[in-house]
Amino acid sequence: MKFRILLGPVLLIASLAVLLYSYRVSAAIMLFALFACYIHFLLTSKTILLRWVFVSFLVLAFVPVDISFKNYPGPPRFVPLVMGLTDGAAFQRGEVMLGGCMVRGTEPKWVFVW
Repeated sequence: MKFRILLGPVLLIASLAVLLYSYRVSAAIMLFALFACYIHFLLTSKTILLRWVFVSFLVLAFVPVDISFKNYPGPPRFVPLVMGLTDGAAFQRGEVMLGGCMVRGTEPKWVFVW
């Protein structure tokens, strides 16, 4: 019984720490699914779904691809994420996505825009 009660808070705190370290929009969405799976675990005591969603969350948190909800001209596509100072002409043509000037090293390399 103690394992069931302690598993959720420890799992969610660890997941939040991973998400803060390597922020991805897709991993943030999966975190909500992880919370829902924990509620399912409390009701049914079945861990298989919780395990799969947690592994999916970890994969999405560290994969070098992410999604963006910003509106970009053109069809849906993958564009490189550029950190730091860059040429503004490439951004205006929609060929790159600007990521800002604070480089942490955990940024995705490609972003799916639409």
